[in-house]
Amino acid sequence: MTRYRVLHPFDTAGRLARFALGTAADVADAVIRAVTAAVVDRMDLDELVARVDVNRVAERVDVDRIAARLNVDAVLDRVDLAVLTKSVLEEIDLGRIVRDTGGGMADETVHGLRARSMRADRMVDRIADRLLRRPDIGQGPEQASAVVSVSVPEPPRARTP
Repeated sequence: MTRYRVLHPFDTAGRLARFALGTAADVADAVIRAVTAAVVDRMDLDELVARVDVNRVAERVDVDRIAARLNVDAVLDRVDLAVLTKSVLEEIDLGRIVRDTGGGMADETVHGLRARSMRADRMVDRIADRLLRRPDIGQGPEQASAVVSVSVPEPPRARTP
């Protein structure tokens, strides 16, 4: 430091003013922190929060931005999937659903197979009756409409020389 700077009154006054302002700012910050802490300690925060309109706050939340920062793998690592799966299966009673739907489908399948086999049996009987040239006895209107016409060619006659 030069002698001029130490003895120059304006320079010294400027340094003192800067020091005083810096110290005053530090003191003001400390006072503000102390006063704010005292005010917050005296306030009923539940009453203050009750005055906040949560829906208005939620409208300003950017969910996409939050979701972009979310680490889904870390969340899934915390979830016990076996316990979760077991509780979901117990809740929806998957066994009962399978029994109910499977039983109904099985009944419908068996009924369909029986009906088809009865129709096939009747058709085989009619074909056999025609091949053996049996007369149609006891056919009702329902059976008469389902008659299958089968043409059987005459066997070739032996030629005589």
